[in-house]
Amino acid sequence: MVLPAVKCDAVEMIRSYLLENGYKPGDRIPTQSALAQILDLPDRSLREGINILVNQGVLIPKGRAGTFMSNPQRENVVEPIRWFYETKDISDYELIQARIILEKAVIGTVCENRSTKDLLLLQSIVEKQGSTPLPAKEELSLDKEFHLQLISSTHNKALDIVGNLIMLHLDMLYERGLYPEDMDERCIDHQSIIDAVYDRNKDLAEELIVSHLEKCYAFANTLPNNPLKSAPPSQDCVS
Repeated sequence: MVLPAVKCDAVEMIRSYLLENGYKPGDRIPTQSALAQILDLPDRSLREGINILVNQGVLIPKGRAGTFMSNPQRENVVEPIRWFYETKDISDYELIQARIILEKAVIGTVCENRSTKDLLLLQSIVEKQGSTPLPAKEELSLDKEFHLQLISSTHNKALDIVGNLIMLHLDMLYERGLYPEDMDERCIDHQSIIDAVYDRNKDLAEELIVSHLEKCYAFANTLPNNPLKSAPPSQDCVS
């Protein structure tokens, strides 16, 4: 649906005003009458602009308390993507390959930008993974924590969306029965990745992350409904 120009102008004017004046998640914004004066907008256009931003999840109305800047949660970001994946009938193979491509692209930046604190945080996660046999849900949770920390170690906030995508891929693969549980080599692989990141060895880190993810999903070849059968021969990365 194409919005009328006056509505689009109001939305952009409100959005720009809030950004330029440093409004942060949780902040109360000026009243609609005040904003209409500040932005020199008709009351009706201002209301319509506010409503659009509420529908987009940018603003949250709280009755007499006022209207506030939202604090976006991961679900607000990934659920529309999940819906896109499901309506586009994204295959298991495509999901696996997308995760490999994303993490390979990120690991080089991790090698360049990681700090000592990042290494210590990664190491603490691996120690938890290797301490005792873990229930499946806890194992998945620590696996997510490790890969999210890798994203955080890029020190590039714009890559947070990649972390959200990787978490979504993990969730969907788990839901589809493609997440290998009780995988003893996961902890060993994670340690090898940390060692390569410590040495800032980009080529080795890329090789290790790809090898690790391929290994995680290699077991899919043994499933009756093999999700990798549709893989193009030239791109058959999973052994």
